[in-house]
This record gives sequence, C-alpha cells and structure tokens, in this order.
Amino acid sequence: MKLKSILIGMIITFLFTSFSLAEINSKKDADKFLKEYCIDIVAIIEYQYKEQKIYAKNNDWVEFENKGKFIVALADLYNKLCK
Repeated sequence: MKLKSILIGMIITFLFTSFSLAEINSKKDADKFLKEYCIDIVAIIEYQYKEQKIYAKNNDWVEFENKGKFIVALADLYNKLCK
C-alpha cells in the first residue's frame, strides 16, 4: 500500500509539474509529449526489472516483490496511456 501511495504521489507531482511547464498547444504536441512520456515509463520499468533481478540473486524476496508491484503499476499506467 505504501508503494502505491508513493507511485501515485510521483505521478501526480509529475503531471502537475508537466502541466505547468508544458507548452502543448496542438494534438501534434500532445502526441509528441505522450510518446516521450511512454518511453520514460518503459525505461523506468527496465531499470526496476534490473534491480529486481539483483534482489532475486540475493534472495531478498520482500524487495523483489515490492519491485514487482511497482513494475505492475507502471505497466498498467503504460497500458492505459500508451496504447
């Protein structure tokens, strides 16, 4: 539950910060932003997966599971925004 709260907080912070700084004035600008955002999500998933493999190698199954939950949340976000 703590991980979800952190993820939601990060997303809200990013969205509000992006909204205040974004200069999206057209569908083309929106599509470009969303494409870059989706690439960032995939990069974060990749990084989390690599960390998850380290936890598995060290038999730290609690952290392995936490990383897995975070990856699932990011994958869900990707699925909803990037398809």
